[in-house]
Amino acid sequence: VHTRTIVDPDWGAKITGKIGRTSVGFLAANDAAAGAGLDLPDVGQGANVLIGRARYDLYSESHIGAMVTNRDFLGSHSRMALADGAFRLGQTQSVAFTAVQTAHRDLDGLDSTGSMIDVNYRLNGRNWNIFNGAYLLSPDFRTDVGFVQRTDQRRNVTTIGYRFWPESWIINWGPSVTYGRNWNFDDVLEDEEFRASLNTSFANNVSVSVSVNRDMERYRGVNFDKSSYRAFGRISSSRRFSIGGFYQYGDEVRYQENPFLGRGSGGGLFATIAPAPRFQSQVNVNSSRLVDPHNDDALVFDVMIVRALSTYQFTDRLALRNIAEFNTLQRTTGLNLLVSYRVNAGTVFYVGYDDRYRQADRILGDDLDGDGIDDYLFPSVTTLQRTNRAFFTKFQYLFRY
Repeated sequence: VHTRTIVDPDWGAKITGKIGRTSVGFLAANDAAAGAGLDLPDVGQGANVLIGRARYDLYSESHIGAMVTNRDFLGSHSRMALADGAFRLGQTQSVAFTAVQTAHRDLDGLDSTGSMIDVNYRLNGRNWNIFNGAYLLSPDFRTDVGFVQRTDQRRNVTTIGYRFWPESWIINWGPSVTYGRNWNFDDVLEDEEFRASLNTSFANNVSVSVSVNRDMERYRGVNFDKSSYRAFGRISSSRRFSIGGFYQYGDEVRYQENPFLGRGSGGGLFATIAPAPRFQSQVNVNSSRLVDPHNDDALVFDVMIVRALSTYQFTDRLALRNIAEFNTLQRTTGLNLLVSYRVNAGTVFYVGYDDRYRQADRILGDDLDGDGIDDYLFPSVTTLQRTNRAFFTKFQYLFRY
């Protein structure tokens, strides 16, 4: 379930709660965006969406559950039924499963059905860490209330790791190995992954890991053999400040009509800053770069995204949150303000403001004000223009009985 598939609701209602060991949730909405852009006589009609979920807690970290979804629009529908469970076995082991069946009818009346099965086993001990998962997703799996990136998969992946515990200035360290294969339903191998990692935890909440990958990826009928390397580190020694980062380098597929294997690099820095008891900011900087080694290392793309999430707690009830983001590739800036007032643990009132800006020359060209003169000659001209602005409110009330 991905609730952002409900884009423009005319109305909606959601209720969640727990009675004894049983948790339930129900959502109903009418999405007016369903008919947008369709040249049909009933484009004003919205899609009716229903989502229901129930879960029963068996014992510690163990449950069984079920979920159903339905979306109706004109003569089409998208329906899904799901059963899932997780079972803890002793202190270190667990198994889990998910089984899904979908039924879909498009606007042309074409019917299709699909299924998904996911089964996995975990062992998380002091020394050994083992995971094995099997995943099946049929070619005709489709749900308009969910978000499915890729279908037609039969995947199996296994990870085995071991940790040593010197418990000195090195708290623990150890290697791990992951191997996975993915076939489609025509028995064609589409992905193969082999990763070896070394993970180390030091005193004062310092951790470092390095890994190397040897993979095969099939895209547009071509098998690409890839190698890549990655390093990661984090320091969380202080409650007021923590910092970390990663860097990766290696082969990457350029996904286009005529794909090729490029040489990519990327990295990121992330920090949490809390200079005062009521203020905290999380800052992330991520970059990605790809060059074409077959064309004199010509640059394919080079993008950086800077994002900061800041919160200020004025009182125990009143808080302000702001998200600021800048994207160098699209040359866009986004600001998102949210004020919340909490009456009690489940009753909250929200007021929000959302802004989106885009670099003006990406919209209007070099003539930003339409006077026939290229405004790059005048640096005082503002280079960002607002593309959308929205105010919103939300009220959440907890009924107790």
